[in-house]
Amino acid sequence: MNFNVQYTTKVTEKQIELKQSHLKKVKLLSIYASDYLIFAGITSLLSFYIFINMGLYALTALFWFKLTTSLYGLFIHQKRKAKELFFYMNNGFGKQELLIYTLIIDLVFCITGMVILVNLKA
Repeated sequence: MNFNVQYTTKVTEKQIELKQSHLKKVKLLSIYASDYLIFAGITSLLSFYIFINMGLYALTALFWFKLTTSLYGLFIHQKRKAKELFFYMNNGFGKQELLIYTLIIDLVFCITGMVILVNLKA
């Protein structure tokens, strides 16, 4: 018996276009948020260092530290990127959408790091 089974997948132009559209949005978001995420990464690493040295007692203070530095950093970031905002709006991003995605990336990194450190300390 000879079984010749050929599996083919049809990828339509619309699927390719949709994938390219998502990749374009991710690339634009990374360009927009890159300098803020460097600042946020440094503050997160500082928070991790303080947490390692001080323990669970510092967790509340670190939460407020991270929140205030994130808000301050986003404020400064928005002032710096104000002239470029129309470019991102023309490519399908709104001001709030850019801020929310940037903040979500920052907080996911920080919360994930804190959870890992708490589990390592326990």
